[in-house]
Amino acid sequence: MDQQQTTPLVCPAHTTQYIGAVIVGIIVGAGASFVYFKQTPAGGGSSYQAGWDAARARVEQSAVGGMIPRIPDDVRTISGTVTAVEGNRITVQLQPMNLFEDPALDDRIAIVIADTKISKFSKKDPEAFQSEMEAFAKAMQSGKTATQGMPPPEPFTRAPADVASIVVGDTLSVTATENIKTMKEFSASEIQVQ
Repeated sequence: MDQQQTTPLVCPAHTTQYIGAVIVGIIVGAGASFVYFKQTPAGGGSSYQAGWDAARARVEQSAVGGMIPRIPDDVRTISGTVTAVEGNRITVQLQPMNLFEDPALDDRIAIVIADTKISKFSKKDPEAFQSEMEAFAKAMQSGKTATQGMPPPEPFTRAPADVASIVVGDTLSVTATENIKTMKEFSASEIQVQ
């Protein structure tokens, strides 16, 4: 069997110099990375937040930004699904309207106070609703609705309720008397349970 002589990958006499060069390269690379990632944007502040705000502004100004719903500055009604009921505190999970809004506000806490009006909506019997619609149509044809201000029939009934009748999984519409756009917790003036 012939033994082939193999040449080493690195020269044994220079191993220490190779290791030193690798260590110096790692130190220089780490230092350069640290300096690069610690740069503060021209406006100052958190580089993450500044980047997020710049990306948000760019998307909102683009053609794609027109497809993202704008949330008004004054929000007084929210809708969502009940995830918890603890005494007079109801946690409601919202479906985000705008992906750039604060995700911490996807779950809100509505506090039921003494003045809160709670209504529970339930579907009417289809036959009863149909007969109401027919009566409304006849009144429209005779011109009575214009003089009497008769509203069209609603496909649901509304009944007074209390916080004890609200359970996890219910869909709610909660109204407040103040602007709750950025409020995690607020007092409810009206709650409608679907």
